[in-house]
Amino acid sequence: MPLSLSEAAKATGTNRTTILRAIKAGKVSATKDVHGNWLIEPVELHRVYPPVQERTGGERNASQYRAQIAEAALSAQIGALRDTADLLRAQLDDMRQDRDHWRTQAEATQRLLADATVKQPWWKRLAG
Repeated sequence: MPLSLSEAAKATGTNRTTILRAIKAGKVSATKDVHGNWLIEPVELHRVYPPVQERTGGERNASQYRAQIAEAALSAQIGALRDTADLLRAQLDDMRQDRDHWRTQAEATQRLLADATVKQPWWKRLAG
């Protein structure tokens, strides 16, 4: 159920103008009803502003909240780094296979060139 501007301000412990500025800046999505009043979904509101009990729950709750946010951000970063490492390992394996293939091909070409450049006596070269 969408909240009005004043209900949203009460739910977050902020001023109505703060919420309105966030809407106009695009930080919070909201719609207007037929009477021109702003309607804000609670999920969208709390994405930017935490609920009032989390914000005013004391220094301990605020630090726990910040720690949870930091932990979530670090977990996401670790996951992204693991994905990148897996991708780089796969690329390295592909490059090693390509290198080994080209090395084998170069060695075969070297053997063919060595066989073709064996010196023949001058009279066999003239006779064909």
